[in-house]
Amino acid sequence: MSKPVTRYAIITTAGLLTAALSLAAGAQNGPTIPDLDPADCSNGTFVTEPVTNLGLVADCRALVSIRNHWTRRTVPTNSRLLTWGTGNTVSLTAWDGIGINDQRVEHLYLSNDGLTGPIPTELTQLTNLIQLDLSDNKLTGLIPTELTQLTNLALLGMSYNELTGPIPTELTQLTNLIRLDLSHNRLTGTIPTELTQLTNLIRLDLSYNRLTGTIPAELGQLTNLNWLYLYDNELTGTIPTELGQLTNLTLLNLSQNRLTGPIPTELGQLTNLTLLNLSYNELTGTIPTELGQLTNLDSLNLYDNRLTGPIPTELAQLTNLNWLGLFNNELTGPIPAELAQLTNLNWLYLSSNRLTGIPAELGQLTNLTRLRLSHNELTGPIPTELGQLTNLTRLDLSHNRLTGTIPAELGQLTNLNWLVLSHNRLTGRIPAELGQLTNLNWLGLYDNELTGRIPAELGQLTNLN
Repeated sequence: MSKPVTRYAIITTAGLLTAALSLAAGAQNGPTIPDLDPADCSNGTFVTEPVTNLGLVADCRALVSIRNHWTRRTVPTNSRLLTWGTGNTVSLTAWDGIGINDQRVEHLYLSNDGLTGPIPTELTQLTNLIQLDLSDNKLTGLIPTELTQLTNLALLGMSYNELTGPIPTELTQLTNLIRLDLSHNRLTGTIPTELTQLTNLIRLDLSYNRLTGTIPAELGQLTNLNWLYLYDNELTGTIPTELGQLTNLTLLNLSQNRLTGPIPTELGQLTNLTLLNLSYNELTGTIPTELGQLTNLDSLNLYDNRLTGPIPTELAQLTNLNWLGLFNNELTGPIPAELAQLTNLNWLYLSSNRLTGIPAELGQLTNLTRLRLSHNELTGPIPTELGQLTNLTRLDLSHNRLTGTIPAELGQLTNLNWLVLSHNRLTGRIPAELGQLTNLNWLGLYDNELTGRIPAELGQLTNLN
């Protein structure tokens, strides 16, 4: 290690002021952390047998520069950077977050390490890097275009930071990338059409930024993709029909944007999808019957759009569905009895539409834990068959035009913690059997035409709040 150099200075009045300000800044940012000496990479301290491991010596020098870049800023005391070159981790091969193969650094994992400030361009000196993960820090500024020098990169993760500016088109030179994750930042501008040059991409996540413009149709050329996340941006325009070419996709999430127009029927070609989320947009038109071809779907979310027309009976073919969310649209017509074929459904949300009629067949969905049909135009009686849904924790049929009596069979739903039948035209007495629902913490029966005494058995509902 190099010896500290003693420096002498003549203190003037201005110097005293400068010193006071420096002390104040030091008090705010914590104690100064000594730099590592790059000379220790070549003298046998950090790298054993440096003469025969010149590549690792070069990587060591780069890592020292990277470490010093960040430790000159505020880093938490548990940062792995502070362990490099000390104690049991003097040797580079023991540095936490470093992966070495064939005497070269190929992996650098510094996620969730409290890193702040800009990304250091010294990273580009690690020319053999295959994986670079800087996610879940507080990094700011632009994504350095110099990262394109890391031509071996297969994984680039910078999610959950505070990066700004546009996505550099230069990143498209990293043609070996398999995974690119820039989500949860503050990136602006449009999605570069040049991303289509990254033909090896399997996962692309640009979600939770401030990206604008349309979704490039060229993304349909990334036929190896199995994960495409663009949600929570400010994207506009229609969903490109070319996305139907991404037949390897298993996850497609375009929610929380400003997308308009109809849902392309071509999405029905994505038969490997397990998740399709187009919610929180401004989509119009009917739900394509072709979505019934997506038989591997576990979750279908089309809620909070402006979709019209009936619910296609073809959705009954999605027998692997666990979640079906179509609420907050303008859907009309009766709820299809065919939905009873979705026996794996756990959540069924159809509220805030213009649906009419509850089919008794819904009582066959015995795996349901949540059924919400509120704010529709449902008429007729509540089917007694709903009493078979013994796994339900929430049942909401409020704000409809339901008539008849409250079925005593609802007392069999002993797992319910939420039962809301308010704002209907229900008549007759409150069934004493509701007193068996001892897990209830919310019971809403108001704004109906109920008569008779309040059953004493409701006094058993001690969890009500």
